[in-house]
Amino acid sequence: IKFLLLWNRGEPFMNEDLAEMIREAKKRGIFVQTSTNGHFLSGPQVAEAVVESGLDELIVSVDGITQQSYSRYRKGGDVKKVFRGVETLVKAKRRKGSDTPVITFQFLVMKHNEHEIGDLKRVARRLGADRILLKTVRVGSLRQAEEFLPPRADFSRYTVVHSTNGKSELQLKLKRQSCRRLWYSTVVNWDGEVLPCCFDEKGQYTMGNIFTQQFGVIWRGRRYQKFRSQLLKSRYAFPMCQNCTEGIEKLYISDIWIS
Repeated sequence: IKFLLLWNRGEPFMNEDLAEMIREAKKRGIFVQTSTNGHFLSGPQVAEAVVESGLDELIVSVDGITQQSYSRYRKGGDVKKVFRGVETLVKAKRRKGSDTPVITFQFLVMKHNEHEIGDLKRVARRLGADRILLKTVRVGSLRQAEEFLPPRADFSRYTVVHSTNGKSELQLKLKRQSCRRLWYSTVVNWDGEVLPCCFDEKGQYTMGNIFTQQFGVIWRGRRYQKFRSQLLKSRYAFPMCQNCTEGIEKLYISDIWIS
């Protein structure tokens, strides 16, 4: 294992053992990254535990720099609380003399917030973030596309295709049809269930369980091999693959390091 990404569905910082899990991975020389909504960082003890754990990178979801734009997508969220949490973490890094975790602001570019990109850079610099990732937004319907997709085509991972019968549909902008994930990565849920990738949101394609089986047995097992074979025949063999980011032209719009 070279990389450990400690998130899937839900908020990692709700797990009281998160810092200990990171420490165990770092003892084994593994690069560890996690992602957060930023609402659980404001306590000094939490911030210090994160820094001391050795976490390599923390992605903070910042999908707006005003409360109005932020809460349009992050329902019930408080952007000021997120900013306070980042400030607390930056102070803890400075107290400990640590360069890690690298603090990355991930900004989903949408119709209602694309005008904030310039100000986002200033906010990130002021708070002490290290990096900004501008990311295209994922939608699941034409209604969501109308609500969230920005007007600029180069800010979207989709094309809206209009057919002769008057119906429209969303199509991913793909640079390749094939999937590589199944040969180098996997997902392990909290209950030990091993899934082929993070797009199996409902756990429909369980490959095994690491609490009852060795991972190597699961990874090379018949169920996994059959799944890979089916996917090689067609990207659309499984419904979960139809809105996947694998092979798309534009997942990230820009990767900005703040000096």
